[in-house]
Amino acid sequence: MAIALSEDGEEGSETTLNRSRVLDLAKRVLNGPRVYNIPLLNGIIISVLGVFLARLTTKYTELYMKNSLITIMVTNLVLYGISESLAQSLLYFNRRAPLFAIYIRDPSRNRPEDIENVQVEHNYRDADSDEEGLENFIDFLQSNNSDPSSFTPIGTQNHAGPVFVPQLTYFNFSRLAGFMCWGFVMSFAQCWWYKFLQIYSADPKFIEVLRKVLTDQLVYSPISLLCFYTYGTIVLESGTWEDAKAKLAKLFFKTLLVNYSVWFPVQFFNFLLVPRSFQVPFSSSISVLWNCFLSIKNSSS
Repeated sequence: MAIALSEDGEEGSETTLNRSRVLDLAKRVLNGPRVYNIPLLNGIIISVLGVFLARLTTKYTELYMKNSLITIMVTNLVLYGISESLAQSLLYFNRRAPLFAIYIRDPSRNRPEDIENVQVEHNYRDADSDEEGLENFIDFLQSNNSDPSSFTPIGTQNHAGPVFVPQLTYFNFSRLAGFMCWGFVMSFAQCWWYKFLQIYSADPKFIEVLRKVLTDQLVYSPISLLCFYTYGTIVLESGTWEDAKAKLAKLFFKTLLVNYSVWFPVQFFNFLLVPRSFQVPFSSSISVLWNCFLSIKNSSS
């Protein structure tokens, strides 16, 4: 009986191992084709969400009149999904990478004898150093002198310059799901908050808008930012309360200042000119880039 149990255990372990290998291979194949080290999979996901958003936009007014909360929920799910996918793409971006390459096997795991006499570019970040990925993207925007053609995938030698050796990271679906979940939760808060701000509707127009903006930025923004960094640390990164406190101490006030520089003018325009039924989706649309920024800051700290 003991032998049978052992054999069953071995078979179960082997089955689990085979399944793990298949999933790993599928992940590498899906993420293999890359443009400047950004997997094409990222672009496909953003495109699918973008098409869905475009279709939703054409029927938004009709859906909002039927059920405003559900409409905002669905809109937030799509917009937050686009934000996170875009954030992951920016973190993968490297201007030293080839314009197009396919990596099924991780080149950074090659044996030393496989890469003998190849000069490796060491400035490329490892999988855990997201901050440098953002810096690479900023460097690319600021410089027009880069020549990606001088970098080639590992396995071929280029005597004119160093060889680009990526340390591959893959699209994080669990992070995407977690970020979309955050958008789902925020839809409840946004729907209630924008209704609450109507208490100022009896004021003259300019005073009404000014009070709405000040209340939104001085009350809602700090609380939502605090909740986001706490959620991002504990849920998205499986951290602890202590990790969340450390991140808040490091990033909260810096991010809040950036928030004010962006959202004061945006919300002033929103409350002044945008129809009430479109105020939440308008702010959520602007949040695509803002949440992308937050995602990068959260993952890189």
